[in-house]
Amino acid sequence: MYESILVKNIDLEYNGKNILDITELTIFEGERIGLIGKNGSGKTSLLRILAGDLRPAGCEIIHNGNVVIIPQIPSEQSQEVSKSDYWTSLWQINAKNTTVMSGGEETRYRISKAFSEQAVCILADEPTSQLDQEGVQLLIQQLNYYTGALVVVSHDRYFLDSIVHKIWEIKDNGVLEYYGNYSDYLNQIEFERKQQEKQYNIYVNESERLRHSIETIENKASKLQTKQVGKPIKNNTQQDSRISGQRPIGSKEKSMNRIAKSIKKRLETLEEVNAPSVQSKIFFKQSESVKLYNDFPIMGGDICKSLGSTHLFDEASFIIPLGKKIAITGDNGAGKTTLLKMILSNDEGLTISKKAKIGYFKQQSYKSTSNESLLQFLSKDSDYKSHELIAMLVQIGFEVQDIRKSLNQLSGGELTKVMLVKLLSGQYNILLMDEPSTFLDTQSVEALETMMIAYQGTILFVSHDIRLIDNVADTIYEIRDKKLNKIKG
Repeated sequence: MYESILVKNIDLEYNGKNILDITELTIFEGERIGLIGKNGSGKTSLLRILAGDLRPAGCEIIHNGNVVIIPQIPSEQSQEVSKSDYWTSLWQINAKNTTVMSGGEETRYRISKAFSEQAVCILADEPTSQLDQEGVQLLIQQLNYYTGALVVVSHDRYFLDSIVHKIWEIKDNGVLEYYGNYSDYLNQIEFERKQQEKQYNIYVNESERLRHSIETIENKASKLQTKQVGKPIKNNTQQDSRISGQRPIGSKEKSMNRIAKSIKKRLETLEEVNAPSVQSKIFFKQSESVKLYNDFPIMGGDICKSLGSTHLFDEASFIIPLGKKIAITGDNGAGKTTLLKMILSNDEGLTISKKAKIGYFKQQSYKSTSNESLLQFLSKDSDYKSHELIAMLVQIGFEVQDIRKSLNQLSGGELTKVMLVKLLSGQYNILLMDEPSTFLDTQSVEALETMMIAYQGTILFVSHDIRLIDNVADTIYEIRDKKLNKIKG
C-alpha cells in the first residue's frame, strides 16, 4: 500500500489564532476517511492543504499522482461544460455552462468533473450539499466503485456511514484518528466518555475517602491533646512503676499527625481527573398567546401550482397535524421549497389556522453586518431568558467565549446556528425549515435533531439528510408525480 498524499509540518494561523498544528498526515492508497470537526475548526483549510491549494510556511506536501478537490462553494466564474462524456452523462449534466445550472446541477457537475480526472485521491467538501436522495445514492455507489483514496468533509451521517472506514476528528488544533465509520466513531466516543466518567467517579470517591480519613485522624489527635492538658506530671516513683512503659505525653498525637500528613501527601499526589462534559437538556415552552387549538392547523386540497412553464403540483392534497414533525422529500426541482413558500404566503388551495404564527428558516448562506450581540438579537420576540438562550447556543456548538461576539464577527456556519436558535426560541407555533442541517457540522446536526424532537410546536422541514428524517419525522411526504404522497405516518 503506497502513500497517495504525505503532508508534514502543518502550522496554520488565521487572524492571530492558531487553527491547525499537525506534525504529519498520511493518506494511503484506497483509504476512505471522513473529516469531521466543529464549524471553524479548519476542515476546509485542511482539505485545501492536502490538495496543495493552500501551503502554510514550512509545510511539505507530497502527491504520488493526480489529486482533485470537490469544493463546497463553486467558483464565481462561469465554467463551460467542454464535452459530453461518460461522467457528464451519468450525472445528467445537460447545461452547457454553470451559470444556468441549479445548485443541485452544479454539485453534480463538480462531482462528474472530479471523477473524470483519474485521480489517485479525491478530496470532497460537503459533496452531498444540494443533492437529492437519488443523487446521494448515486454518489455513494460511484465512490464505492472508485479505487483511489478519499477524504470527505460531510455533515451527512448516513453518507459517512456508507463510504468511510476511518474518521479524522479535528480537535484542539490537531487530528484524532478513529477506525470505522461514523457510527463506530460515536460508539468509541461514548465508550471513552463512560471510561472517563468511571475514572472520575473513582477519583472523587478516593478524594472524599482521603479527606474524611484526614479529618477523622486530626479530630482524634485534637481530642487526645485536650485530654492531656491539666494532667499531673508523674513523679519518679510513678515513672519507675509498671506504667513506666507508656509513651510520653503527646506521642500519640504526634503519631496521628504524622499519619494525617502522609494521607495529605497522597491526596496532593492523587492524579486529578476532569469530569466528563454533560449536555444540558433544553426544555421548550410556548406562551399561552401562541398556543394552537386546531388539530390540523395546515391543510391543502386540490393544490395546483406552476412556476413559469414548470408544472409542480396537480390537485395535490395534504394534512398537517398539530404538534407533529413533518418531513418533505423529493427530487431536486420537485417543488419542496415552493411548498414551504406557499404555506408562508397562505397560497390558494391552503387552509391555515387563523392563530398560526409561522417562523421560516431559509436555505441560504447567512451573513450579517449587525453590531448586535448574540443575546440581544435572540432576546427580541422571545419568551426565553438569557441563561436559557445561552444553553441552546452551547448545545448547538458555541463555545462560551464566542457568545460574547457580535453578529458581524460570526462565520456563515455560526450564523446559521444562531438563526436556528432564533427560530426555535421565537414566539411561533409552526416552523418551516428548508434544509436546516446545511452548513452545520455533524455535532451541531445532532444537537439540532435533539432540539427539533423536543420542540413542542409543529415543524415542516425539507431535508435530504436521511438520518435527520428518520430520527425526527413523525410523518414523511414525498413529492412525486406532482402529488404529495405520504410514505410514513
